[in-house]
Amino acid sequence: MNAKVYIESYIVTKDDCKEHLVENIENMLGVDTVTAVKVYEGSLFRHIDQLKDSISFLVEAPYVDMVYRNSYYTYFSSKLNEYSRDSIKLSLFEGEIKDSDFRDEDSCNDLKKRYLGFIVLRPTLKNIIGRNVISPMALKSNSFIMCSAKFHSTANSVKFKVEGFPHSSQDSETITCAETSIWAIMEYFGNKYPDYKPVLPSKIIEVLRRVSTERQIPSRGLRIDQISYALREFGFGTRLYSREKFGELEFKRLFSCYIESGIPLIIAVQGGSIGHAILCVGHNKVTPDMIDNLTESKTDKGKIAPKNIDYYDNDDIEKKFVFIDDNMPVCQQLLYKYPTGGYSSIVDCDPDWKKCEITHFIAPLYPKIYLEAYEAKKFCRKFIFENFTNSNGKEIYLRFFLTSGRSFKNAININKTFDTTNKQLLLETPLPKFVWIGEISNKQLIKNREANGLIVLDATEADTSELKPLIFANYLNVLFSIDPGKTIFSKKVLPLPTFSIFTNNLK
Repeated sequence: MNAKVYIESYIVTKDDCKEHLVENIENMLGVDTVTAVKVYEGSLFRHIDQLKDSISFLVEAPYVDMVYRNSYYTYFSSKLNEYSRDSIKLSLFEGEIKDSDFRDEDSCNDLKKRYLGFIVLRPTLKNIIGRNVISPMALKSNSFIMCSAKFHSTANSVKFKVEGFPHSSQDSETITCAETSIWAIMEYFGNKYPDYKPVLPSKIIEVLRRVSTERQIPSRGLRIDQISYALREFGFGTRLYSREKFGELEFKRLFSCYIESGIPLIIAVQGGSIGHAILCVGHNKVTPDMIDNLTESKTDKGKIAPKNIDYYDNDDIEKKFVFIDDNMPVCQQLLYKYPTGGYSSIVDCDPDWKKCEITHFIAPLYPKIYLEAYEAKKFCRKFIFENFTNSNGKEIYLRFFLTSGRSFKNAININKTFDTTNKQLLLETPLPKFVWIGEISNKQLIKNREANGLIVLDATEADTSELKPLIFANYLNVLFSIDPGKTIFSKKVLPLPTFSIFTNNLK
């Protein structure tokens, strides 16, 4: 009969976690101290180092992690070399904590306010960083907004919740960067929306078997079209964009537009011998200086030049984007031009990483979104320039994004700065599940997070002829809207005073 195994737990600060975790790594991997130290310094140190110094850790071992267990029973258990099926779990808290805090109701409630996520360490020697969700509030550098969902977890038998984006390193055998990206997307959407559910590595392998001519494990990575296929099989209406097709400027704008819409993207980067898949989930906060430095857009210049319009595109702002890379700690803030810029800090790193550029990205869209970003934004620009004739001589700043009809109506309803008459008109207008929103502003207003014009488009209408996607538009006192019970648009005078912009997509 096997001896009964008990869960051991202890609390450590960031300063003294190394010596304790090295011992745990020794036991989990069955290696000597020298090897355990190399594993800590090669894999775990960078993840710990980016956390605030005030973080305390509750360490629990052995821990049963469902994602690693799935890989274990699918692959690792069949090997001659013995792999542990158990993991180690680190739970993160702001400030000092004590063992007794977990057994007192008032102290537990306080802990729940200070809980900042978890990191699983799995017994895969090359990459021990397993499933983790870390709140941006745990990071030293967190001046950014991002896609986030709420995740449930436990620590010392107490239930906790954390808001963040899922991350894991690849184990390089059952899952590479591509499968890890698929897993993270499904983990995010599965915990945020009832339409989707999380998937385990074995399910990803099973789905991809249908389009693979070779064995699935050990994994040799995936092509971008295979990643897109897997997401489609999991319920998305995927849209694959290539830089070659759209050109550098429009490709970057589409990339930025989807991020502004709160859609996490799977990205293919290439450079030299490197081919890699990562995620983008947000961007740094836009400052007044970034808006001041924004140059006038050349798009549609021929159409607007006679009207003397200065047109600025929010997607042209030089932002740092938030990348999720399975080889790096969570939430890397990097420029669009340098999506793998963080690799420069790694000793003996392949110089080809510095050459990597974004060549493709996949937008995992809801299946009923038929009007994609390029056509929607082109329609919006054309409508503004052709229909608001009193925009001559104006400065136009366009912020364009996708959101759900429910979120938009809720935001309008509680927006105290939005005109009552326009508000009531919008709240009474039927909206589809998703809408494209064009907020019209100028540089001075947008620095105060304000706009003075609004366009709402039906994201389920792919036919852009005869103004079919248009639901509502009001700018410079001219209102376009559908008359109730009719299919034609009315145009009338209705002021729309300055209002606060929509900021619900990213947190």
